[in-house]
Amino acid sequence: MTLLAHDEVTRLTQEKGIQTSKSRELYQEATKLLPSGVSSLQRLSGFVDHPIYMKKGWGSHIVDVDGNQYTDLLMGFGTLINGHSHPRIVQAISAQAQELSVCGAPAELEVEVARKVTGIAPGAQMVAFCNSGTEATMNALRIARAVTGKSKILKFEGAYHGQHDYVLFSVEPIQPGLEISPFKSPYQPGIPDEVERTVVVAPWNDTAILEKIMRRNRDSIAAIITEPIMANSGVIMPEPGFLQSLRELADKYEALLIFDEVLTGFRIALGGAPQYFGVTPDLVTFGKALGGGVPIAAVGGKREIMEMIAPGKIGFGGTYNANPLSLAGAKANLQILEEDGGAAISRIRATGELIMKGLEELADDAGLDVLVQGVGSLFQIFFTNQEKIRNYREAARSDPHSFQVFQQSLLQNGVYLHPDHMERWTISSAHSPEDAEMVLGAAADGFRKVASLQA
Repeated sequence: MTLLAHDEVTRLTQEKGIQTSKSRELYQEATKLLPSGVSSLQRLSGFVDHPIYMKKGWGSHIVDVDGNQYTDLLMGFGTLINGHSHPRIVQAISAQAQELSVCGAPAELEVEVARKVTGIAPGAQMVAFCNSGTEATMNALRIARAVTGKSKILKFEGAYHGQHDYVLFSVEPIQPGLEISPFKSPYQPGIPDEVERTVVVAPWNDTAILEKIMRRNRDSIAAIITEPIMANSGVIMPEPGFLQSLRELADKYEALLIFDEVLTGFRIALGGAPQYFGVTPDLVTFGKALGGGVPIAAVGGKREIMEMIAPGKIGFGGTYNANPLSLAGAKANLQILEEDGGAAISRIRATGELIMKGLEELADDAGLDVLVQGVGSLFQIFFTNQEKIRNYREAARSDPHSFQVFQQSLLQNGVYLHPDHMERWTISSAHSPEDAEMVLGAAADGFRKVASLQA
């Protein structure tokens, strides 16, 4: 595989057919008011010149401030499982805003949405609501340490679980260490050395090495936290039996198993990973597709564990936890996903699989080494000659420059995709077969462009 030089990528990306002058002006102004010009750095990561500012979204489409229209494949990083501005979700939020937004007391909606989540998700016999995936994983780890009486957590190399200190290690390690002792480094500065000593890192999809690490730390590891599908290093599927091995090793070494389903929950199946893979964790975290566009997340788990959240036991709180506006949106969103035996999930899967198959055929026609990996609702395209990507290190060997050329070509052809090759494509129930056809037409042009530069 021929890697494209960075200057070639830069030249191409600066020759975009679309005009984004107003986005450029907004970004220049934003840098005077916001650090780096954005409030979440992932909205900046990978963009060659400036991020594109969006103005409006409906269904599977978005429009930027310059009037360019796109078919959206980022979908709020997977949040918008039923598309932009779904009328029923909008109506539910609007109606609730006229009744009660936040008041510092429980509301009936909290019980209703909790009943719905626990009825859908096999991994959540009880549930507690918060506001973001970061809050959810932070609370889940605290619960695990309190319940087990141990201080360390085990995470996997290349996995991202939010913006709190306990999980910001080996997210994108540049110099991996030995397999048995992966290179562990803070993803961001400002994390105390004392916190680093509470984190153990293992390679993904390697049960033998994981057991050695668990055995060495059997008296100190409180929990294994993992995405059931690793979806922050591209999309990496668990090897057959790997999640079951995590379940068995957690039990063997008296640790809790936490599934971070912030991305996979309600997306790969209505019941998430336990339904899709047949493995049930002790604790589970939800976010993104739980709300369908509103800020809401949750921690769920076995009743005997969750009941430890109580006065004088394990704390759990927040002014905006279970706020009625977010609960109203989440309730409407989950109702849409449940209807007709989960028809929306089936539609998402079918549309995504259509795109995945088309991408493979188009790449082959263009003579490119390309791997399309994931499931219909959540997948990524890697420019690589590897037959399968099993872990972060293999994902890191794919070609980011070819991906960026491909992404920029799609952008010119009206398809919005994040420029970071470690992100992912997420499909919503609003995407249609016509959208899939449009995306594949744009992809064909993108593959031809990459092939011409690799020639």
